[in-house]
Amino acid sequence: VKFVCYDSLSGGRKNLPPAQGAMYGAVSTAVAQFITTPLDVVRNRIMAGDGEDQGGSEKKDSSYVDKLTTLAREEGLEGLFAGATPRVGKALLSGAIQFATYEETKQSINRYL
Repeated sequence: VKFVCYDSLSGGRKNLPPAQGAMYGAVSTAVAQFITTPLDVVRNRIMAGDGEDQGGSEKKDSSYVDKLTTLAREEGLEGLFAGATPRVGKALLSGAIQFATYEETKQSINRYL
């Protein structure tokens, strides 16, 4: 999702200035993190052992999709997007750094070729 969004924002142009790469990267990474938040919430709950009964055996709805559907039904959008704000905040910073570094590195390598 992140790279498709980055390519879309950049219009497929090569050799962007690092500052522009940082802006596009920040937005792309934030969008990707926001869109995938429900999947991350379910994964974290599975890892934490939510959805198990007292005996340690899994409940009937044990598939990933079933757990996602149950979460949506029982907790709605608030449950699906729990923790989205810190994920997006972190993504803005890490995406800007990642893509600015990527664009700067590409330019530095091209100077030597």
